[in-house]
Amino acid sequence: MAKQNGFSLLEVMLSVVIAGIALLGLAAAQLKSLQYATNSFNYTVSLVQGQNTLERIWPRLCELQVTNPDLFNDVGFRASLGPQTSDYQLTLPAVYADDMQLSVAWSDERMTDSAENQISLNASFPALPVGCI
Repeated sequence: MAKQNGFSLLEVMLSVVIAGIALLGLAAAQLKSLQYATNSFNYTVSLVQGQNTLERIWPRLCELQVTNPDLFNDVGFRASLGPQTSDYQLTLPAVYADDMQLSVAWSDERMTDSAENQISLNASFPALPVGCI
């Protein structure tokens, strides 16, 4: 009987199964990486949205502090401070204060590891004199 050279079908099948399991593991790692990249993008956009909100308060600071403190409760003014897209939700304090905290949240159902999908920003505005313009 001649001696066989090469691989048996059993060895080839076992190699294919091991390679398939390894590729499934790599695919799962790639998927998780994409989920974290998306969450990181949402975090960055939320920071920009929060900074935009604070920047929109600056031009009306004299009005908020001196001439019309009720402006902060005006629906139109609060709407103008909000994010430009409905994917993010802005939470402002109930009343204006020179030192305030605001938060921007987003929803990402793909993240299942209880990541907090929210950022908080602390703002400190200077007290303007009564005769500010």
